[in-house]
Amino acid sequence: MPDYDRLGGASVSGDSQELPVPQKAVNLELVKSGGEAYWGVREADGAVVVSQLYDPIQDDPGIRFLTSTAIPDDSRQLRVPDAVYDHWDDVAGGGTGVTGGDRLEFVTTAEMAENEQMMLLPEWQVDDVLDGTAVDEG
Repeated sequence: MPDYDRLGGASVSGDSQELPVPQKAVNLELVKSGGEAYWGVREADGAVVVSQLYDPIQDDPGIRFLTSTAIPDDSRQLRVPDAVYDHWDDVAGGGTGVTGGDRLEFVTTAEMAENEQMMLLPEWQVDDVLDGTAVDEG
């Protein structure tokens, strides 16, 4: 099992689909204002992976690329794209997996941080992914 580092969490806005990135993730330079966020899904457990580098997501056979979003200049706000919400709906087994006001957790590992990657997990998925019991059904 990898050694997971919980970076913090925040509630996603229902209107803008944005959430503030925890300071720890900013300090580790996993998110930079004025950059791009690339979104993928780990096939093994359905965890959403976010990176500011495209190649590590695209080149990893265990990650399926979803989409990308821009990070505004002078901002720590990360906008969650519709494709990610759709994925969470599938993993949750239908209905709405994440709505406005739900808390999302930022998590990384030493290996992921080297590739400027972190996971963004809904609260209901955190324990299953971190203890290795999650299985992707989406």
